[in-house]
Amino acid sequence: MESRERTKLFMVIGLAVLFVAVGYFRFLHGKITFFSQTDRGVAIPAVIAIPAIDLKGVQPAGEPQKMASAGPRAGLRDIFAPVKAPAAEILPVTGVAIPLKPLPPLQLTGTIVGGKQPLAIINGRFLRKGEMIADLEVVSIARDQVILSGEGRKVLLNTLTGVEVRSP
Repeated sequence: MESRERTKLFMVIGLAVLFVAVGYFRFLHGKITFFSQTDRGVAIPAVIAIPAIDLKGVQPAGEPQKMASAGPRAGLRDIFAPVKAPAAEILPVTGVAIPLKPLPPLQLTGTIVGGKQPLAIINGRFLRKGEMIADLEVVSIARDQVILSGEGRKVLLNTLTGVEVRSP
C-alpha cells in the first residue's frame, strides 16, 4: 500500500515539473525582457528622446477657444445642448388631415414564436420583425397576433378577431 502512495506522489511531482518546463519554454524562453538591449540584431536605445513642444500659444483645456474672425462664440456651440431648428424651417400645423390609403385585405393565418426569430404568416407570406407587407412594417409578433406600423397608423392583426386599425 505504501509503494502505491509513493508511486502516486512521484507521478504528481513529475507531472508538475513537466508542466513548469512546458510553460517556461512555451511562454518565457526566447521572449524579449524589459532589460534586454537587442532584439534580433537591432539595438534598443536605453533612453528614448522626446522632442520638446512649445506650449506658449495654447489655451488651457477649460476655456473655449476664441475665433479671430467674428464674435467670441462664433462657430462654437454646446455639443450637449439639443440642436434648435431655425424658425423658418418649422412648418405650421394645420387642421387638414392627410387621407390614408385604404388597407388591402390582410389575413393573419398564424404565428411561430418558439424560435430565436418569430415568424408571422400574413396573406400566405412568412414575415419576420422589420419586414414589409403592403407598405406596413412588422413591428412585433406575439402568439396569435401581429402589430404592423406605417403610413401614420398601427394595425393589429389577430387570428381570432381579424384586423383592427389604430391611429397614433
